[in-house]
Amino acid sequence: MKARAIKAIIGKDLRETRRERMALFWIFVFPLMWITLLGGIWGGHNPPITVDVGVVYFNESAPFTAADIVNVMENVTMEGVHVFKVRQYPNESAGVDAVRTGRIDVLLVFPRDFGENVSSGLQAEIYAYFDRSDPQNYQIVSGVIKGFFSEFEKGMTERRLNITLGYMEKYVPADAMGNFTVADLERYMLGLTNPLELEEREVKGEAPSAIQFYVTSFIGIQFLFATMLMIGSGTLEEIEHGTLRRIAASPATAWDFLAGKMLSTFIVITVSIVIGIVYAKLVFGETVFPSALGWLIIFLAAVFSMSLGLAIAMGTRSIKATNAIVNLISMPLLFLAGIVIPASILPEWAKPIANYFPLGTALKSLRLLELYHRPASEVLPDVAWVAVSAFGMLLIAILLYNWAVKRLE
Repeated sequence: MKARAIKAIIGKDLRETRRERMALFWIFVFPLMWITLLGGIWGGHNPPITVDVGVVYFNESAPFTAADIVNVMENVTMEGVHVFKVRQYPNESAGVDAVRTGRIDVLLVFPRDFGENVSSGLQAEIYAYFDRSDPQNYQIVSGVIKGFFSEFEKGMTERRLNITLGYMEKYVPADAMGNFTVADLERYMLGLTNPLELEEREVKGEAPSAIQFYVTSFIGIQFLFATMLMIGSGTLEEIEHGTLRRIAASPATAWDFLAGKMLSTFIVITVSIVIGIVYAKLVFGETVFPSALGWLIIFLAAVFSMSLGLAIAMGTRSIKATNAIVNLISMPLLFLAGIVIPASILPEWAKPIANYFPLGTALKSLRLLELYHRPASEVLPDVAWVAVSAFGMLLIAILLYNWAVKRLE
């Protein structure tokens, strides 16, 4: 291969790219559109969750009533935002209808004897009505409600225990306690009523922001979709226009053309990635700039993608068929390879795709390296797998390309 010929082909491709509106869209417009859209939706500060709660309770004369719990709920705040928006309903059927129609998230029904049972030290029931048609919303709402009542119940237990111990200290003779003190009894009863105490301690680990996650998603899209599409349809256009035939008849070889085409494609994609990285920093104040190993991962992923796109193009020899197959492969992989959504929330059957398909492996390694700052030694086995896959696919693409070139002679 001749370096001068390869350089000339790269220059030709870059000049032609300036005149291609679709190419300019993928290079300049798409990075800004993707990061602006997802950054605007997920990149800002998320306010605390607010739950719309309906309540049905009865007026009671007991020392402690359902109205006391409702009053506490109405005053629970997080970051200055009220967690519960409480609405009272006249009866159970009206509240259930509000849950069914989505006007409230949950209905809490306190039976008529609720206050009397609580005040007498008996167990009291509360009926909670949820709409489970949206599983994700149900998990969030039920978690908030159950968490509130768990903490409230814990406070009630401790208050009852303190009242009981106060009576014992006042009325039980000291000799009746034997070797036990009131403090010993308090610890025992507290263990009896609350046997496990979960103490939360914060660990400040690596927590990438949403913007950083979607910058890496954008990088993944570029080496998954744009790279594959550009090399495949671009090579077929050169064949249809007779460029490759003329190059094969000149001192430059078809291999010079292939090397130049792949390098020019990688240059264009690299420019697009840098634009997205800089734009995220300017607009949202956060970004991800890959390290040397990160750029190597991007390069290997691009080689795999370009080789796959070239193999598809040489196998179909049709621009329409190539575009259709590239879309057929790329669109599901946007989700199944962990590009748009985190691999951790994928269903079990899809996780092997994100973990072992070379482009999914490349993006996972890039995120571990750049977002979570894992040591290079941890990602090197996966990088090696991407490298082997990339050069294996490149070999297949070269064989198909050689077959196509011979048909032109």
